[in-house]
Amino acid sequence: MDQMSLVLKTKMLGALLRGIRKQAGKSLKQTAEIVGISRSTLASYEMGKKGISLPELEQLAFHFDVPLGGLLARRPEEAQRKAVFDPKVVVSFRQKMIGALLRRHRKDAELSLRQLGERVGFPASRVSAYERGLRPIPVPELESLAKALGHSIEDYVDTQGRGPVADWHRNQQAAETFRDLPRDLRDFLGRQDSPRLIRLAIRLEELSIDRLRNLGELISDIAR
Repeated sequence: MDQMSLVLKTKMLGALLRGIRKQAGKSLKQTAEIVGISRSTLASYEMGKKGISLPELEQLAFHFDVPLGGLLARRPEEAQRKAVFDPKVVVSFRQKMIGALLRRHRKDAELSLRQLGERVGFPASRVSAYERGLRPIPVPELESLAKALGHSIEDYVDTQGRGPVADWHRNQQAAETFRDLPRDLRDFLGRQDSPRLIRLAIRLEELSIDRLRNLGELISDIAR
């Protein structure tokens, strides 16, 4: 991704963030407190002077109940949700997690810091700071790094954690999966007895072929 594309994506994302904040009726100060950053930092994100990092974007998406996929795809949606945990701790922890994952992907690709930096046009020192979690990674730059390593930015989204943001991501994914199901399956899953039948199906799936065969023969004998 060239420098012009990075600048354009940063400005597009900033405009999108400002639109979501305005729709929610929140001030710069109120929204900055949600993420644990200063008002001036948020303003620089919205003006496209500085790129927001993925953990900070996740935090805002969680608070405003906006599907993260919509944000990454530049499609705004409006809603609100209260965060009930320390945003500074969560964002700092996620920065380090993303940095560690970035380092692992670089090692898997057998690239040095300098080689990866050359691929994306960043100095090796910046990539090193990102990997150590010492510096937030703006979303457009994370997209560029991920692509250079054969990954996508979705690979860095927190979907496997145990915190409320990770739970929210999983709920969003589950809702999207449900909406994509055929009508008859959605109707079935909406039935009151569907949880019991689904658990039964899960247990049957875990049985070995021999045990399933024996169960089938037993049912056949009973039906005679």
